[in-house]
Amino acid sequence: MERWSGRVALVTGASIGIGAAIATELVKHGVIVVGLARRVEMIQELSRELHMYPGKLHAVKADLSKEEDILEAFTWVKDNLGGVDILVNNAGVISFNRLVDAPSCEWRQAYSIHVIAPSICVREAFRSMKDRDVDDGHIVNILR
Repeated sequence: MERWSGRVALVTGASIGIGAAIATELVKHGVIVVGLARRVEMIQELSRELHMYPGKLHAVKADLSKEEDILEAFTWVKDNLGGVDILVNNAGVISFNRLVDAPSCEWRQAYSIHVIAPSICVREAFRSMKDRDVDDGHIVNILR
């Protein structure tokens, strides 16, 4: 993990659960983490809790069902941190309805968050790495 110290990771769904745990571990190892989530205040609180570690957690508000939010987040990373070296696509939505009972709006939301948003993030992370000649970047997709 030492080789990643000082590098930039973008973690989607970083406000709770697996995403928050991943962001925490990366910060503990010196990685500069940009956490994306709708509930940005939860990432801000986590950032305050992690202040004593060598990395840093930046909270960026983004609704991953909106492409413009994703693109704005990647622009923020480029403008403020140089670009993305590591992408962790972790965001997800859960439906408590059975597939046959769920309204189609839930299907669209799940498809948007589980397929479209990660694809956009991969495209933008790849472009960021390519533009900076990063040849050791990582993209991790967590599927649910």
